[in-house]
Amino acid sequence: MNDGYTQFRGKCKAASEALCATIPSLDLVRGHYFCPIWNSNEPHWWCTQPDGTIIDPTAAQFPSNGNGIYTPFNGIVECAQCGKEMEEEDASFEGNYAFCSTYCKMRFVGL
Repeated sequence: MNDGYTQFRGKCKAASEALCATIPSLDLVRGHYFCPIWNSNEPHWWCTQPDGTIIDPTAAQFPSNGNGIYTPFNGIVECAQCGKEMEEEDASFEGNYAFCSTYCKMRFVGL
């Protein structure tokens, strides 16, 4: 495991918030980072400059060191049971799972 992984993993939101507090022109962004070396989308936080340039204070946690694809979260989640897409605020959550209804939540757990 690289030193950046140990140093920055799980700290992307706090580090990005701190950087935005230091440089008020930056925007805090929540989304996913696709690391081409891991071949996976990782939940992530970073900052952007007004011109859209990405500033990622924790990019070193990834072996691709920020040379992957940053995708801002669009506010849409998918029901873990039926696949229906909905706004995040309209979903109910159980752990990491989003549900569109109590019916789907119960079906998901086998009730």
